Amino acid sequence: MLRPSIEAMVETMEAKGYRVYDTPQVDWNLNIVGIRSAATTAGAFDDTLAVFQRFGGSWEISYYDVTTDPGRFYLEQPVNALGAAILKEGQYRGAYELGLHARGRRSAHLALCQRLAPVTVYRDADRDHRLDLDRLQTETGMFGINIHRGNGSYADPQNVAYSAGCQVFADPRKFAEFVAKCREGARVFGNKFTYTLLHERDFG
Repeated sequence: MLRPSIEAMVETMEAKGYRVYDTPQVDWNLNIVGIRSAATTAGAFDDTLAVFQRFGGSWEISYYDVTTDPGRFYLEQPVNALGAAILKEGQYRGAYELGLHARGRRSAHLALCQRLAPVTVYRDADRDHRLDLDRLQTETGMFGINIHRGNGSYADPQNVAYSAGCQVFADPRKFAEFVAKCREGARVFGNKFTYTLLHERDFG
């Protein structure tokens, strides 16, 4: 899994015309950035989510193991007739807020939820485990592509099965750390977050 420096992240985002949130005098203006692995087979926590922000005027960054792709279960049995959702790389400004993921279920928990603006997804309907993104159709809308934790433990490989297109953390302890950062960001800048999804190839 790629762990690019803050400098590489900023350079890559700016080259794509994406906004980098940078307020040296105010802490907790979060940049939340996923980096999709070049691997084309689903079913592993082989992607990265990076969170970087100013703290005391200096940049700080944390890296987390995640999946940005649906698990094999949902590729084989998509919840949408058009196919499993795979979030397309891009920057989704102000699309996310802290709220309950899986509301009304026993597994409900605080997460970053896509409720404020549309996102674009690929639709994978061939029911295999390969992510042939260059051949898939896209759809834009409100799909609930949330950033949440799985229901298992880090050691449980089935934890990855809990992604139906969402961005899912491997380790619930690391997810709790991520939510704590989001709480601070919401306290200072309001409950509205941008999520940027990049690809390993963007870093050369």
